[in-house]
Amino acid sequence: MNTPLLLTYPELRARIDTKLYEDVNVLEHDHVLFFEGDTLLTETLDKDWARSVLKTLDPNASADDLLIVVKGNLTVQGDIAIGDYHPCLLVIGNVACDVLISGDDTIFITGDAHIQHAFYGYYNDGSIQIDGTTYVPYVINSDHSSSITPSGAILINAYSDRHDFFDYDYLREMLPGVVVPEALNDGEFNASEFIELVRAGKMPFVEGAKPMRIVNAETLEKLVLGTTEVQELDWSDRNERKFPEAILRLTHLRKLDLSKNPITTLPESIDRLENLEELILKNCHITHLPGSIGNLKKLRILNIGGNSDMTTVPETMANLGQLAVLKVDYMALNFPASFDRLDCLEELSLYQCYNNKKEPAPFPEFITRLKNLKRLDLRENWFESIPASFIQVQTLEEFLWTGGRTKAPNLVDYTQFKNLKKLVISRKFHAWKDLVFNITSLEHLSIDRNKEEKQYFTQDMLNSWIEMMPGQDEESRKHLEWMIANKQVEPDGRLSLLITPAMKAEDLKDIYKLEKLKSLDLSFNHLTWLPEEVFKLRNLELIDLQYNKFPDDVREAIIKALPNTKIIWRESRPSY
Repeated sequence: MNTPLLLTYPELRARIDTKLYEDVNVLEHDHVLFFEGDTLLTETLDKDWARSVLKTLDPNASADDLLIVVKGNLTVQGDIAIGDYHPCLLVIGNVACDVLISGDDTIFITGDAHIQHAFYGYYNDGSIQIDGTTYVPYVINSDHSSSITPSGAILINAYSDRHDFFDYDYLREMLPGVVVPEALNDGEFNASEFIELVRAGKMPFVEGAKPMRIVNAETLEKLVLGTTEVQELDWSDRNERKFPEAILRLTHLRKLDLSKNPITTLPESIDRLENLEELILKNCHITHLPGSIGNLKKLRILNIGGNSDMTTVPETMANLGQLAVLKVDYMALNFPASFDRLDCLEELSLYQCYNNKKEPAPFPEFITRLKNLKRLDLRENWFESIPASFIQVQTLEEFLWTGGRTKAPNLVDYTQFKNLKKLVISRKFHAWKDLVFNITSLEHLSIDRNKEEKQYFTQDMLNSWIEMMPGQDEESRKHLEWMIANKQVEPDGRLSLLITPAMKAEDLKDIYKLEKLKSLDLSFNHLTWLPEEVFKLRNLELIDLQYNKFPDDVREAIIKALPNTKIIWRESRPSY
């Protein structure tokens, strides 16, 4: 072993440019064990080894604030297994060892890593970065920041069933069925036992074990060649990077679920699945759909939600004459005007598609021309306005608007929706209270989560905002003027603004008008009593009163007044 130098961190900076190794440079190191040139260690590099070396150089130095730097190649005749937060390791060159274990420590290797048996990264406090290629037969990762490029490795996720840092061959759920019993502990995969089997030259997998990608391909081939006509296929979360072409040979498919696969597009030949009625592509990485999707004449349900990189859809989708359900959640799409030809569309879900508060989106006008729309989910969206023509959708039975906002005043008279049965307006009661009890067709009403909300600030903070006012845009200035005009002084001297007034029990006095009401959600409103008008709802089957503040005597009175109604009480008692 080369004789190392014990340096301070400033002294190290005089020898190397530490800014090139950011993961190591951002940490504090009082001592540096510095090796100049290629270095050979004849034992495992761990914290005990570091302590023994430090003892010969400075008995007062601690391994708890130590950085080990090798300016050259590092060969370890044993393992690299620090595990603890310190020492950290920086190698400006290549590394060779038996096993490399990265835990709470920080490791940075600028060259290649040649690891004889296995790499094991565990826990999420530490990290490892290997700029070159990592040559290793097995990579075991357990929620660890492992920035490495393996070559020829079998990749194992010992922590979860997700493809996080790598495109894994085996996920946690699979491991008990594919490794030998000696690699298990109480039926669960044990990384240490697995590594010891590999070190001993034994096979850690049972005979016939195969990586996921091979199992996927073989399973599809069996389905294609089988005698049974496959009508439903759940191929979700299989880590498919592209659309499996074999699926196109399953021409009798009626339902196909490819959700949670990192697929970027569908093939133009998707229309070979001419019997497809339901296609689910949630949370893939799809950037565009082929025009041929419009040829799926039997398609009734299409869910492409979560593909946020997609901004347009092909006009040919307007040819889906049987489409009844379309879900495009979390996607800021520009819809073709021709979508108003979707005459069979009954359900449209646009949850959190347009959430840019500074630039509200135009309302998708085609919605106002749909002839059979029954359920519309517009929760958590910001629109310029909802046009008065929205009232033309007289088939509407369910409207979900929680978190929805418009820049312009909402001019729609919702009492004119004669078939509206379900209305979900959580946190929006005060904007609706003058009209909601006049929508007499309602059977389900959610007016939950309307407790008082305030914004608190100090006079010093307000003074600072006033000083910055000249440089603000007009909207910000108007908001600040509103704050100044509406601020209140709290008992503790702070200033406050009432953002959302609390729902009061007396606000419910007109609820008796909803004679058809079957379900009422009043949860999270911090109510202490209910008006008699609630008890006049003779068709009420369910009332949710969670997280209110009813005293025991009020609870008993409600139970007595609603003997045929299911009451959800959880956590509705007052908290003192």
